Amino acid sequence: MKYIYGLNKSGLSLVNYFLNKKELFWVWDDNKKTRNKILSKKKNIIFKNPQNLKYSRLTSAFITPGLDLLDPKLIQFKKNNIKTYRDLEQYSKLLNNQKVIAITGTNGKSTTTKLIGDIIKNSKRSCFVGGNIGNPLIDFFNQKNKSKYHVIELSSFQLESAPSFKSYISILLNISKDHQDRYKGMNSYIKQKKKIFNSNAFKIICIDDEHCSKIYKSIKNDNTIPISIEKKLIKGIYIRKNDIIDNYFFKNKIIKLKNISESLKCNFNLQNILASYVVCRILKIDSNVFLKKIKDFKGLPHRLEKVYENKYYNVVNNSKATNLSSTVNSLSNYKNIYLILGGKLKDKNFLPICEYKKNITKCYIIGESSKKIYGQIYKKVNSKICLNLQNAVEDIFADSIDNTTKSTILLSPGCTSFD
Repeated sequence: MKYIYGLNKSGLSLVNYFLNKKELFWVWDDNKKTRNKILSKKKNIIFKNPQNLKYSRLTSAFITPGLDLLDPKLIQFKKNNIKTYRDLEQYSKLLNNQKVIAITGTNGKSTTTKLIGDIIKNSKRSCFVGGNIGNPLIDFFNQKNKSKYHVIELSSFQLESAPSFKSYISILLNISKDHQDRYKGMNSYIKQKKKIFNSNAFKIICIDDEHCSKIYKSIKNDNTIPISIEKKLIKGIYIRKNDIIDNYFFKNKIIKLKNISESLKCNFNLQNILASYVVCRILKIDSNVFLKKIKDFKGLPHRLEKVYENKYYNVVNNSKATNLSSTVNSLSNYKNIYLILGGKLKDKNFLPICEYKKNITKCYIIGESSKKIYGQIYKKVNSKICLNLQNAVEDIFADSIDNTTKSTILLSPGCTSFD
């Protein structure tokens, strides 16, 4: 008997899989509305509260990534020796010679996943794109997707418990402080990210931050390919001005990035471009296919998404910036910024915002952590606390009505939106 705890997209894909396979399973979700909604559509599934489970009948449990595996709700699973997994484990067992390109990182993994998926499709190869982005992992099987290539985005939560996971290419873009509400310090978070690498995979790793640099030194072998947007690499691939310098597959080969899509122009997207280039080399995809997609690429919603522009305002939705490093990265790209940030705190120190005070006209802080953030930055950056997002937008237009220079309204919260 299987158990599915949490009925988000990945949980529902598991439900559909076990129904089709006619396997016995129980399900649960802590949200009553979610349970009722699913029960109205799927009459033949059985809900079992974890407090009322017959653990002797269970063989394994699949836990939503939204729930910490150390949560007290799961203590009885451990006491009864029930293996707990993420959906990545079942996905890994369903694979049959597909070439999996797996991507993780604190920032940029969704963009990189879409970019690589688009490139592979443009090279006239079949490709499934999913995981932490778009389609749940199990959907490739549920939808009978026969694609040879799988490009999957993996969060640290998905990587926590998937011992069968193997990939053809593994990519680690960066690591900065994130999810410290779930992990006991950075070392625990880094440990999960490192699980993206397995012994036989090609390993692509950007060595620009100290955490990734240390991981690179610990996993380095013939299949490990370092990339950098900051450092010159003798045996690796890096950026010099607007050129890719390939010192891994070639000797000092220059690939000129003449035309870059608006969606990729921000400096930190160079990591995503480099990782995609390396995948093209491994898969022997023509460079012209790569360069054309770099030129034509359309970014994902909520990631530096330009939603409106006129001669007075540039309005940018970067609401996927749910950690401070992602918000800070976005600030270097604009001037005269009216910044909206806040939500449920993950990072305790918001002082790095102040390093970009020359770019920021004013901060509008919302959410349950607004007082904490305001208390840290108001002396260095003009700031105010707003009741909610709508009030923040109204205040911005009131404050900027007499401006003669063009302004950027940037939603980049640096917090989770669970509040």
